[in-house]
Amino acid sequence: MPETENADSRKSIEKRRETVVRAALGRVEGKLSQAVIEELKKHLGVSRATAYRMIRSFRSCGAVVAPNTRPVGRPKGARVLDPRRETLIAEAIEHYHAMRPTPKFSELVQAVGQRCRDERLPPPNWRTVRSRLTDSLAGRESRQDEAS
Repeated sequence: MPETENADSRKSIEKRRETVVRAALGRVEGKLSQAVIEELKKHLGVSRATAYRMIRSFRSCGAVVAPNTRPVGRPKGARVLDPRRETLIAEAIEHYHAMRPTPKFSELVQAVGQRCRDERLPPPNWRTVRSRLTDSLAGRESRQDEAS
């Protein structure tokens, strides 16, 4: 029963937020003034950044999404390494696949780290290497499926 009450209170808070944002945006055309933002902050008890997020969400989809429902962290598949390190990792993985028997994963991580240090670049984290290796293996499997 407490879960239902919690869900109901969350929905009522969202509905109230949506009503307040709709009313504030209905009174103002174009850019919002600081006074409108301060009014939203006061009525909703949120920070300025959250007020702007709610307005942006409302303008894009017509609903106010609670800030805690937004995804946290980087999007899946995001690449943040510089192209040179990506190239070094890809070359090391190709060399890794060519060797028989296939060496241990830790040896691949060490090889990538050494290649980066040789180029005076900071070595990537082992999780980054694992991610690229997983992507490489998935790509190899899909190419083999297409070939057969």
